[in-house]
Amino acid sequence: MREKKMLRRTAAGMIAAVLMAGGISTAYAAETPGLSLGNDGAVAAEISLLQPDSTYYFPVQYTREDGRLVQVRASEADALELEVRSGEALDGAEIRTWNGRCYVRLETAGDIRDGERYTTELTLRYDRGGDEETLDFAVTAGLRAASLSSVQAGEPIPVRTYMPLYTVAQQMELARLNLWRPVTFVGEGWSFTGTLTAKGTVDFSVTRESIPAVERYLDSAPAAYLGFPGGGNFENGKLTIDLSQFREEFDGTVYAYRYLYGRLYRIPSSYDAEANTITLSVTNLGRYVLTDEKIPEATIVD
Repeated sequence: MREKKMLRRTAAGMIAAVLMAGGISTAYAAETPGLSLGNDGAVAAEISLLQPDSTYYFPVQYTREDGRLVQVRASEADALELEVRSGEALDGAEIRTWNGRCYVRLETAGDIRDGERYTTELTLRYDRGGDEETLDFAVTAGLRAASLSSVQAGEPIPVRTYMPLYTVAQQMELARLNLWRPVTFVGEGWSFTGTLTAKGTVDFSVTRESIPAVERYLDSAPAAYLGFPGGGNFENGKLTIDLSQFREEFDGTVYAYRYLYGRLYRIPSSYDAEANTITLSVTNLGRYVLTDEKIPEATIVD
């Protein structure tokens, strides 16, 4: 169990540019006077299921006696205190300011991908000239298991980003439905085909973020990245990646490597220049590097 307590005050801070692009959404006014949190886009702190390994900014607001809802100004940041009382959903929580307003910044844990729901309880305090207002609230984070209600035998299974988990029981159901033949999962820019062994929950969450250690090793050589959290086990697994989703342009044959424990391991693959795809032979999912550079086996990069 990871139980944490944190108390931070921040007088100034810059919120990610993505918040600027998405706009700031203010929550509905509270029913009674006092502190409340607005939404981060469409995400409500106490209602929405927060995603693992993500950062959220919830505007701090206050409902006056006359029912007027106001944003707590950045100049009042020192009057706010945020305490994490208990729970495992978060890796960090603090008060941040941006564009003249105060926000509660929450960073969810990255290792809560097993289909369970994790909750953290917090307290926000606001010192209004000697009168302290308190807001006790809780947030829940985790991943949803996929729904199999629309799955048809022999048909590709679309993977939805908000429901990327396939439990052992679901894999058994899919295997029986498909008479133990290979099953194909289809995501954005990739597909995976393999015979299910149901040896563990499979997480099809995808990241295309680069790996800094690999970038340094390649020294500006073109490379693309596609990564899965890992898990699961398949017989005769084939991961096909559409290279057109990446900005990089490759010169000649593209090779695939798996990044594991600071090393790069060559993955058997076939490159289709006409279709602009590469197909990897894998038994489980991991973090992959695609490049036209030939790299010695088990090269240490980190």
